[in-house]
Amino acid sequence: MSASGTRIGEYTGRRRGKVWWSFLLRGLIAGALGLCALIWPSASLSILLRLVGLYLLADGVLGLIAAYRSSDRTPYFIQAAISLIIGAILLFWPGATVKTLFVIFGIWVLLSGIMQIVESRQLHPDEPDRGLMTGIGVVAAIVGLVLILWPGTGVVAIAWVIAAAAFVIAALLIFLALRLRRHSGRVEQLGSDR
Repeated sequence: MSASGTRIGEYTGRRRGKVWWSFLLRGLIAGALGLCALIWPSASLSILLRLVGLYLLADGVLGLIAAYRSSDRTPYFIQAAISLIIGAILLFWPGATVKTLFVIFGIWVLLSGIMQIVESRQLHPDEPDRGLMTGIGVVAAIVGLVLILWPGTGVVAIAWVIAAAAFVIAALLIFLALRLRRHSGRVEQLGSDR
């Protein structure tokens, strides 16, 4: 590898190393939200939606941190802004009906799934995790559509859909965090081998 290629690799590795933990933390928070939805499915929907709103606000703040630390800020910033806006709506719009709030949450899940599919399509065709990332994006998009099209289903069914969405998003974020950390380690190793 050339000296300039090594410097670029080291810089990229450092940048990725600064972002991976935010994906991991966001994934763990999403997993906790999924557990809450499964454990208390008959809890008040407004409380469950407020928990979702809190998660989205935390996700948005962590996304802004990731955007600040990333060299390619636009995708992180867009996702963080969407999370902050929808999280604020879910938390601070007390007059909204539960159906409206579920449609809003469904829009966020659908957009997250679509963004995941788009990101996976930008990977090299030989990338081993491309199919998995696409599959997770498709599942998230389907869950988002269910929330948008059928927001008036039973409380327990809605709680299960929220739990499924949270677990899919948690799996995706934790997967990305571990992948970024692994790539960061490889780049650092390449830099030390020269």
